[in-house]
Amino acid sequence: MQMRHEGIEQEIEVSEASVKHHERAGWTQVGDDQALPLTETAAAKGRRRETGEN
Repeated sequence: MQMRHEGIEQEIEVSEASVKHHERAGWTQVGDDQALPLTETAAAKGRRRETGEN
């Protein structure tokens, strides 16, 4: 996948497995004009606590 970052002229090639990591760092996919850099991610859900647990 080709990706670019605001302020950096050169595009980079990354594997599909690395796309999410790069998007979180502000990179966008080339040709994906609607892609916006992620500024927030959802928090992981915690497990349900049983009665009496701290």
